[in-house]
Amino acid sequence: MQGQWIGDIEGEVGGTLRVELERRGGFVVGNAYIFYEPQHQLPGFKFLIRMPDVSPYKAEVVTSYCYSDGGIMTYDDRAKAERDIAERFGGPPVPTNIHAVFTEKEDGSLKVDWSGQGQFGSETIAASKATGDSLLVGRNDLKTWSDFRQWAVDQDPRRFIFRGQSKPFKLTTTFHRTWRSDLSAWVLDDVRRLYGAIIERVSFPLQLGNLEHNAVIWSILQHHGYPTPLLDWSFSPFVSAFFAFHTVKADSDCKPRIFIFDKAAWEESYGRQAFIVDAAPPQLVTIENMAVGNPRYAPQQALAAVSNVTDIEAFIRKREQADGKSYLEVCDLLPAEGPRIMKELELMGITFGSLFPGLDGICKDLKDRLFAEPV
Repeated sequence: MQGQWIGDIEGEVGGTLRVELERRGGFVVGNAYIFYEPQHQLPGFKFLIRMPDVSPYKAEVVTSYCYSDGGIMTYDDRAKAERDIAERFGGPPVPTNIHAVFTEKEDGSLKVDWSGQGQFGSETIAASKATGDSLLVGRNDLKTWSDFRQWAVDQDPRRFIFRGQSKPFKLTTTFHRTWRSDLSAWVLDDVRRLYGAIIERVSFPLQLGNLEHNAVIWSILQHHGYPTPLLDWSFSPFVSAFFAFHTVKADSDCKPRIFIFDKAAWEESYGRQAFIVDAAPPQLVTIENMAVGNPRYAPQQALAAVSNVTDIEAFIRKREQADGKSYLEVCDLLPAEGPRIMKELELMGITFGSLFPGLDGICKDLKDRLFAEPV
C-alpha cells in the first residue's frame, strides 16, 4: 500500500481527505489530512500514520489541528479552536483518538473506515497518480509554430506562464514522479539534510523556515536534480518552446507539447497564497523566487508552482468545472517543425548556452552546433 489518494468529504460540512502513504522497513507510514471548505470556518486536521505492512492495514492515530489554509496550530490556537467548535457543534467534528482501517480496492481507490469516541464513518477516495495519459487536447487554433508564435506575442506579458515538454506527460512534480508520497517526511527530513549540505555553497544567508527562503532552497535543489514538490514554468513562451523541442528530431514520433497556464485567472480565483506544502489543503501555488544561488533562474525567466497533489491536471480540471473557467490549455506541435523552431529560437538568443550559464551550457551549445549532421 503506497501512494496518494484524494477525495471529497460529503455531507453537511464538506471538505477534502488526502492520504499519503509509503512503505518503509516493514511498515506503512505517512499522513492523512482533512481540510474543510472555507465557508465552514473550521480548522484542518493532520493524522500521523504508522502501521505494519500486512493486511488488514490498521492504525491508531492522534488528531493534530491545522490552520484552515495550512500549518500546524499552536497550543493556544488549538485550545481556542476546540472551544469554538464545542460551542457550534457540541463536540469536535473529528475525535482526538481514532482507530482507522485502510483498504485498497481493485480500482486503486482507498477505503478508510474510522471510529473513535462514539463517532464513526467511512470514506472512499480515488488514487492521484502521476502515470497514465494526459486528457488534455491541443488547441485547434494553435496547430502550427506560426499560429503559436503569433498568439504568444499578442498576449499580455506575464498573464500566462508556459511549460515545454517533449512528450505529453501529465503534469506532476519531480517528487511525485518517484515512489515517495509523504511530503511531511520530505519537508522535515530531506530538506533539513540538504540544507546542511548546500548552505556553504550559497553566498546569500538563507534561513530554513523562512517561507521565501524555503522556496529558494527548494528551487536550487530542483535545478540541480533533487526531487521536489515544484513544477518548473517560464514566463516566456519561447523558452518553453526550447525545452519542448531541444531534444526532438524532425522524424521522431514524439509529441512536443507546450502547456499554457492562465496564472492571472488562477490568482484572481484563489489569490496569491503563501505555501505550506504538507499540512495544507490540496493546492497549486505559483511562486517567483529570488535568483539566489541559481544562475539559470533569470535567463529562463523561470518561476515554479508548488503542489501537494500528484495529478495536477486532474486537480486543475476539477477547479475549472467548479469555477466555470479555463485555466490550463495545451499547444501540440509537430516534430517536423523542430528544426525551424530551434533556428528561430537561436536567432532570438535562446540556446542551451544562454539558458544554462556555465561550462556545461557552453559545451552543450557548441556540441549542438559543431556536431550537427550536415544538411
